[in-house]
Amino acid sequence: MHYDPAVPHVAVEASRRKRTARWFGAVALATASGVLAAGGFATADPPRATAATAAADTQTLPFPVGYSRWTHIKSGLINAGHAAYARFGGLHHIYANATALDGYRTGRFADGSVLVYDLFEATDKGDATIDQGPRRHIDVMVKDSARFAATGGWGYAEFAAGERRDRLRTAQRDGCAACHASQKDNDQVFSRWREDSALEAAPAQ
Repeated sequence: MHYDPAVPHVAVEASRRKRTARWFGAVALATASGVLAAGGFATADPPRATAATAAADTQTLPFPVGYSRWTHIKSGLINAGHAAYARFGGLHHIYANATALDGYRTGRFADGSVLVYDLFEATDKGDATIDQGPRRHIDVMVKDSARFAATGGWGYAEFAAGERRDRLRTAQRDGCAACHASQKDNDQVFSRWREDSALEAAPAQ
């Protein structure tokens, strides 16, 4: 803390105590959010990070521009009745950049691997068909063993539809990591490449 000799010591100490109280309150709120996400599926959309939170959170990741031109790994549909429906219900597509493709072959993903989970509403057309509806959000995993050592080597981010700012907070990313830790034999990754598919090189990135 910078000490200003023009400010009486009592006033400085009172200011310090107020800042400390606010900091502990913020930590408590973040921890509570993390508890909700620790099961792997948050029960509600994560709150947007404030400017102060974003500045303090060094794990914020950039939006994966151009990901839809990467290699499509698989798609899936989560229907009502599934434990993850409230948070992840709908039609999703998973994309991998070129670096991540070897990870699907070997089960070990090199630094620089990026995976994208693109989630849309599933729209019932009323004629026994389901169509892709509006986008819900985009989840991203980035492998960087040094930067994200505390979360199994992976960084996590989430972008609301139409947004390009990572809205996850540290406690929520910890919840993502706790869920993905169940897949440690596949380097924290849930998705698998289909056995009957040939791995083709992704476009240059």
